[in-house]
Order: sequence, then structure tokens, then C-alpha cells
Amino acid sequence: MVLTAQLFLQEDGALQEPGPSGRQAPRRPIHAGATVRDDRARPIDAEVVDLSTTGCLIVVDGVVAVPSDISIGIAGIGRVSARIVRRNGQRYGCAFDQPLSEGAVLAARAVQTVVPFATGADPLPTGASDANADPEFRRLPMRTRLVVIVGASLALWGVVVTGVVAAVAVLS
Repeated sequence: MVLTAQLFLQEDGALQEPGPSGRQAPRRPIHAGATVRDDRARPIDAEVVDLSTTGCLIVVDGVVAVPSDISIGIAGIGRVSARIVRRNGQRYGCAFDQPLSEGAVLAARAVQTVVPFATGADPLPTGASDANADPEFRRLPMRTRLVVIVGASLALWGVVVTGVVAAVAVLS
């Protein structure tokens, strides 16, 4: 038995037309961060790979039951109720409970990045390599810090006293 197939290369921003896959609306490629919440409302980090007015394809690190009702927080759109309808490895096909507007799909595509919440164990990336990292700051000796604090305080009090004396002279 011989099977033949034709593959067509698609541009990144091109619109994917609905077809025999059962999708009801054209989908658009997107790479946006998202948060999926299952029926227990536990947050799961995800990435939206493509998006249409009726559904999306997400990639999740972990396992989510199929079928299941979820909510997806998508940057540029907000929280959307959906149902997971299929799974292929870590890729999940979702159908929205209520269709999105075309404007919402365009807004999600316009968002550039979503910055994850950083913890002390997982700091935000700065783009700097270890070789170019900022040097560590050392505290000045206690004596130097006291001189700076006392000097700055005396200078500020001098400004206040000079201002009061000038104001009294003008009013007299």
C-alpha cells in the first residue's frame, strides 16, 4: 500500500483556513503565555500556539483530563471558559464556551510577552550573561555612612534655617 501526501509551507502570519479538522473558525498562529485553571482552580502554566474565535491550541507542561472544563487566562483577552476536546502529547485542543470577537483575537496577537511571577528561587531573566553580570555592591564602612548621614542632615537644616531667616526678613 502506498500513501502519497502533499505538504505546503505556510508563512508565520498566514491565516489557517477551517477544514476537515472540525474547526468552526479560521485559526491564527500565536505564541502567548497563558494560565489554565482546571475544575479545582489550580493554575497551570501554558502557551497558546494558535487561536481562533471559537477555540485554541495550548501546550501544557503536565496532564489535563480530556474532556474537561477549564478557564484560560490569555494575555490581551483575559479569562475565557473553555472545554478541552482533544489531546496530542502536551498539546491540547480547546473549544471556547462563548466565541471571542475578532477584535479579541487581534488583541491577543498584539501582546508581545507575558512575564511570569518571579520568586526568590526563580528570578526573572535579565538578558545578561554571567560574564557580564553586575558586580556585587559592598556596604560602606559604618564611619563613612555616619559622616554622610550627619553631613546631609546638617546641610538640609542649613537650607531650612536659611529659608526661615529669608522669609522673616521679607515679612519685616
